[in-house]
Amino acid sequence: MGGSESEDQSVKVSDQVSPESIPTRKLRWKWGLAILFAGIGFTIYQWFQLAPDRTYQVFAVYGGIRNIFIGLLIWWMLISGISWKVRFKGLLGTILFFVLFFSLLRVESFEGDMVPRFQFRFLPTAEQRAEKYFEQAAKMPQESNADSSTLEVSSEDWPAYRGSERDGIVRDQKIRTDWDVQPPKLLWKHPVGSGWGSFAIIGDRAFTQEQRGEKETVVCYDALSGKQIWNHHDDVRFTEVLGGPGPRATPTFYDGMIYSMGATGILNCLNAVTGELVWSKSLLEENDLNNLQWAMSGSPLVWEDLVIVNQGIPQETSESKPQSVIALDRLTGEEVWSSGSHKSSYSSPQLSLLNEEPQLLIFHSKGLEGFTPQEGKSLWFFPWTNQAGVNAAQPIVIGPSSIFLGAGYGAGSARITISESKQNVEPEVVEDWKSKSLKLKFNSAVVRDGFVYGLDEGILTCLNLETGKRAWKRGRYGYGQMILVNDNLLILAEDGRVELVKADPEKYTQIATFQAIQGQTWNHPALAQGKLFVRNSEEAACYDISDAAK
Repeated sequence: MGGSESEDQSVKVSDQVSPESIPTRKLRWKWGLAILFAGIGFTIYQWFQLAPDRTYQVFAVYGGIRNIFIGLLIWWMLISGISWKVRFKGLLGTILFFVLFFSLLRVESFEGDMVPRFQFRFLPTAEQRAEKYFEQAAKMPQESNADSSTLEVSSEDWPAYRGSERDGIVRDQKIRTDWDVQPPKLLWKHPVGSGWGSFAIIGDRAFTQEQRGEKETVVCYDALSGKQIWNHHDDVRFTEVLGGPGPRATPTFYDGMIYSMGATGILNCLNAVTGELVWSKSLLEENDLNNLQWAMSGSPLVWEDLVIVNQGIPQETSESKPQSVIALDRLTGEEVWSSGSHKSSYSSPQLSLLNEEPQLLIFHSKGLEGFTPQEGKSLWFFPWTNQAGVNAAQPIVIGPSSIFLGAGYGAGSARITISESKQNVEPEVVEDWKSKSLKLKFNSAVVRDGFVYGLDEGILTCLNLETGKRAWKRGRYGYGQMILVNDNLLILAEDGRVELVKADPEKYTQIATFQAIQGQTWNHPALAQGKLFVRNSEEAACYDISDAAK
């Protein structure tokens, strides 16, 4: 009887415990929302503060995403107020999401403003596609109609980086511009090895540099068919996260020889007809130098009996003084002189006539310097740099004594004037103007009739060379490249399309466009005998756009 009463009492007590009396955990969502909005707001603020430099804006977004993620992770695990079981489930779900994402996708490459390009992992890489093509091509007859006699440069050839004068101006060639009526005629297109260089074209031969697996190659193609005639390789490979693998420079043709600078500092002299090695120098190894962050990129310059190239960076333990430029005998490879005390950068050596005297222009990481080409004596120096210490665009001589130069990472552009050299008196360098317009990151500009045209963080811009004032800014081309053909700009955009735009300071006028190649394209176009040669790190193509091909 007593036991029955106690059971009844316990049931009554248990009936009195309601769900409302059990303590519950509430999601403190306001804290999470505040972290999210604060992070987004601060990122937007940084975006506008860093404008118009696209690269730093992208870096600000990366930093903002990182900070928001860390902030939300701290909130979820320590402040959210929900049960620990749910917190760990959420953490595990986040980890699984990222594992799944990067299991399905890979970072294929980075655009010029450092935005990543993703690709499914089950699809072959550009290098794998090229390797398959070369294997198939090796089984096919590679007969070429290219002339095997001694090669000589004509006025319609393209013997070096950005043409014979390295100014990106096409001379003695006419092209058709009615591409809607008479489209560019495709002569050939096929995969190539990785690399960011362009073509040198002599007669019916086209020379370029590629990375094929673990071999860095200099390749000679039949310009009309795209068939390989010969290739020379070195057992080296350079690669880094942002630019990927492969050489960066363009071969130079001179007097029957091809001079090439590899990404790891191997300078080769090759017989242009046969590909036979004449001499080779591993400049970084022989001079105890480190490579540049994004590889040796300057294309060799040949002047009289010298081949002139940029050098690497002295090692921290090295006691030798910096020598950022070196000249070698072009026939033997023996050093003739070395000079320059500033850190090397990515622009190519350039020979120009200033005050009626030949001068060698070297765009270091800290500024532009003029040398005597005969002996490498420094004549003058103009400081021009940026936070990254990267100067990659070619300087342009715009008169008997003036130079235009530009750089990215917020630097902008400037015009300077160099006074005449006098005995025992160094030339004076005067800054005529400077502008935040035309920030040439690694995209060189062209000049026509007192105006300069270039890609200012991917947007085509026209600048008055007399005043430094911007005439107009229109059209988005990414970090592509351009050349000047008569009164038209021929632009190879970062997405592989080619456009013709009128070189007109009054207004922006697009004339014609077509999709030339696929994939990320930073390489310079080349035009020889009315044929347009384009390539990137995935494929190359040749189109006949000559006026005679109508």
